[in-house]
Amino acid sequence: MKNFTKLLFAGALAIPMIGNTQVNVSTTPENRNAVIEEWTGIYCVYCPTGHIAVDQAIATNPGDVVALNIHTGGYAAPSGGDPDFRTTDGDDNASLFSISGYPASTLNRRTIGGSQTYHPAGSNDADKVPQVISEASEVNMHISATVDIVTRVLNVDVEYYYTANAPNSTNYMYVALLQNNVEGPQTGGATYNPTAVLPNGNYNHSHMFRDFITPVWGDAINTTTTGATAIMSYTQTLPPDINGVALELADLEIAAFINDGNQANGDILTGEVINPQLTGFTATDEVIFSSAATSDIESCDGTAAQTISPSTTITNWGSNTMTSATITYDINGGTSEVMNWTGSIAPGASSQITLNPITFNPIVGTNTINVSVSNPNGVADNTADNSGTGTFEVVAATSTGYSINVDFFTDNYPGETSWEIISSAGTVVASGGPYTPGTDDQFGAGGPDAQTTITSAHTLPNGVDCYSVKLIDSYGDGQQYGTGTNPQGGFGIEVKSFGNVIFNWDAGSGWSDIERGAAMRTDASSGLGNINIENVSIFPNPASDVLNISFNAEASTYNVAILDLQGRVLATESGSQNVTFPVGELSAGSYLVTISTESGVYTENVVIK
Repeated sequence: MKNFTKLLFAGALAIPMIGNTQVNVSTTPENRNAVIEEWTGIYCVYCPTGHIAVDQAIATNPGDVVALNIHTGGYAAPSGGDPDFRTTDGDDNASLFSISGYPASTLNRRTIGGSQTYHPAGSNDADKVPQVISEASEVNMHISATVDIVTRVLNVDVEYYYTANAPNSTNYMYVALLQNNVEGPQTGGATYNPTAVLPNGNYNHSHMFRDFITPVWGDAINTTTTGATAIMSYTQTLPPDINGVALELADLEIAAFINDGNQANGDILTGEVINPQLTGFTATDEVIFSSAATSDIESCDGTAAQTISPSTTITNWGSNTMTSATITYDINGGTSEVMNWTGSIAPGASSQITLNPITFNPIVGTNTINVSVSNPNGVADNTADNSGTGTFEVVAATSTGYSINVDFFTDNYPGETSWEIISSAGTVVASGGPYTPGTDDQFGAGGPDAQTTITSAHTLPNGVDCYSVKLIDSYGDGQQYGTGTNPQGGFGIEVKSFGNVIFNWDAGSGWSDIERGAAMRTDASSGLGNINIENVSIFPNPASDVLNISFNAEASTYNVAILDLQGRVLATESGSQNVTFPVGELSAGSYLVTISTESGVYTENVVIK
């Protein structure tokens, strides 16, 4: 027996009850079904190729393919606020197989090409499923399962009948809990499996492994000769979530298979998968509020009116498909909006609904969305569980002048990453990268620009405006390799104005193109001609050992810097109107000297010989 306290409510057990009466399973010999155990991860660029290959195998061979998509390994470890799809049983399962890369999978736990793993999207593996399902199976299976939507008690009966002797005298029954329609991130999804990408940019994960109902290596079947039959029954109480990921009852699958032998050494004889029947519905249309949310806002002016489209998630606990409801919502108790929603939510299912735009006056800090749902299918409803709230943050953008320095913190693959600063009109006003790749491997690891801080100086256009920062990774896995050099020891970008950090972003892994809006705003209104710098002297020019810079300035703050022609800051000093830079170690060529004030930047070319 397996104690499921890690998955279930405290004290719950999954108890197999074995009976010997054949009821629903066929006694006529049948062919095998294919069972694919696929190992995957949210930051694995090519894992969507495995997902789409599995889905195609299921579609091409209806009723003959069972798929378990198991999130495990380093590519599945969450970063930042991303969800954790890993499970203890999934990690234990993967530990017994020779996984050499991701995606990888087993097909009925057979040795294929000298390894117990294969890539289902590979051209050499596409013909393996038809081969398996053409073979006669020694055993037939039948699954029935119910879930009570109120108590969340799951009951599973797996019946088997041996139509021939199995090769081994002991077989093992595996029963797994799977879930479809799990929303989350997925690197490479838009490129390699775009049909799984949701309108909001997230990925729709299918056949996701949530846990084994049996022990991780199965329950023993000790009689495997012709005519042997039994019903193995399991009961467990399902939690509302696993590792913070909601366990939606309407999206569950129950997969079962019989392995001829133990652990990874056997051959799966056949398998089945079903959706459990949901029970316990009320007679009326009962709508349940689940959550409300919207993205945090970085605003140019934290108190200026904002217009957003929040979302709410509701669950249909009624016995009829919900096709309409009235949704009333406000932000911070302000003017309410009413949305007459129409759609389709099956009994027991949940749906995330994007609400119509609402305009509100934000509070710098925590803001509250209030949502109430009523009149499902035009029927009066119990209102005690129809309302709820969600929160989001509003952060006022940091102000800056025209002159900025950008610190970009590279990982070990600098040739993949670049950045842009974008005006409110969508114009790129400053950019950097991609940087020089190295030669440590075929992907451009290492080199002088790897795992370092690359600083560049830039001048923003005249006028008051809001700017966003965009990070780009051509490979699609973000920054995650090597040693980071930002103040937190990671990667990403930092923007400074006269030495003050006005924006920082520790970007991390798992992204391709990401952007943060309203990262900063200019608040100077004078033109570049009014920078109030006089009597500028830069000598000698050309220089070989030292470069002297002097000037008169009325500004309260100023910064002097030497830059290369790519805008990289090579030397800088703030607060002095007489500066001497040693330049003897600089390569011969042309450089820029900049003198920056709150109102603008003075620039002059110099030559180092």
